[in-house]
Amino acid sequence: MPRTGCTGVAKDEFAANTNKCNKFVFDVAVEAGVKPPPKVSMYIFFSRPPTAGEWADPKVDISGWDVVTTAQAGDIVAEAHRYADATGHVGIVVGANLTVSASSNVGRVIVENDWGFREGQTPTFRRYTR
Repeated sequence: MPRTGCTGVAKDEFAANTNKCNKFVFDVAVEAGVKPPPKVSMYIFFSRPPTAGEWADPKVDISGWDVVTTAQAGDIVAEAHRYADATGHVGIVVGANLTVSASSNVGRVIVENDWGFREGQTPTFRRYTR
């Protein structure tokens, strides 16, 4: 797994020590061969990886990614929250009630745990359909 989504280092348009869980998801999708990579258009000539909040919002169109109700390995899982430096959290489903994501809390590394499937969470799941 690439470590590009970790929070401790600068990456592309993201400064060091900022949350980059969405960049981790983007980089993994690209590395897995998703064509075109997930993007949100801002203007005619500018697009960027979706934020965690955009992955979590079923009304946001992320081309090639459909909102689904039951998760399976390979799906994106996201939940919107208002943080000082982020719009929520996003990860990748890797098994039954198991995800991987870039963590800002656990040594700023990629973690595998039950995030997205915990009691009280209301995540959105998206599946690549191209």
